[in-house]
Amino acid sequence: MKADVPPSPFRLRSDARLDVVGFGFNTHDHVCVVRRPGGLGTKQRLRTYQQMPGGQVPTALVALQRWGLRTGYVGPFGDDAGGRAQLAALAAEGIELSGCRTRTATASQTSVILVDEASGERTVLWSRPDGLALSADELDRASLTAGRALLLDAADVATARLAASWARAAGVLVMLDIDEPGPQTDALLRHSDAVIVAGQFARQYTGAADLRGALRAITVHGPPLAAATLGAGGAVASLAGRIVYVPPVRVAVVDTTSAGDLFHAGCLYGLLHGWDPERALRFASAAAALACTILGGRPSVPPLSAVRDLAGV
Repeated sequence: MKADVPPSPFRLRSDARLDVVGFGFNTHDHVCVVRRPGGLGTKQRLRTYQQMPGGQVPTALVALQRWGLRTGYVGPFGDDAGGRAQLAALAAEGIELSGCRTRTATASQTSVILVDEASGERTVLWSRPDGLALSADELDRASLTAGRALLLDAADVATARLAASWARAAGVLVMLDIDEPGPQTDALLRHSDAVIVAGQFARQYTGAADLRGALRAITVHGPPLAAATLGAGGAVASLAGRIVYVPPVRVAVVDTTSAGDLFHAGCLYGLLHGWDPERALRFASAAAALACTILGGRPSVPPLSAVRDLAGV
């Protein structure tokens, strides 16, 4: 370790039966590769079409499970074919699912992902039926606090806030994956140890034009680690106010769908192994880059050895 790089600021539980618990939505993905996303009134034949299970948190858990960590998932499933496929896929990975619920007479969340064949960039269209989300009285506190870390999305802010507060009280490291700021974002950040967002989120939430200043402002609200992913531009992070730049890893991009999910997984993997955050972020960047070289979410999870080799850690 470099002499001028501080050790990890996070204290990790040693008595947890799981390494990571994930809380959020799963989705049935329809991945459509197009020559170019068309405008209104246009038609085109799909270059490739595949269906597969997806979701931000579940995909990150699959990566962590394949990399040798013990994981559990808490979330709702619809009782349609898509929901059954999602449940079966996570069970086949060995992810613990005791905190999940299946909704009767309810469809699963569905996403249509349009992938630009030329650049690999994607557009996501999604639909979530009313009544699919878990309510606060359905949350199993023991399941949500069973890991050394909790990874959660903010799709249902009220329950995410409750889960994060339980986890922090139990000494669990909380990592937040959030897309857009909202009325309860302050509270979520206060209950988080690490947050990884897009650069646009950081600027929207803080009102700061300068990304580095925006990330420093986010850490004021609670999390000692705030990072922004910049796609081909790499990533920038504020580590308790110290700014770190993580350069991009150059690859031939096929599909960026799971890049963010793998970045979260990679960062968590490093932090749970006691790495300093800068090393964890380099590993995360390599994992996200490799994920962009294969179409789809779960199929693009790279082998651990490949990520370590590319990251040089």
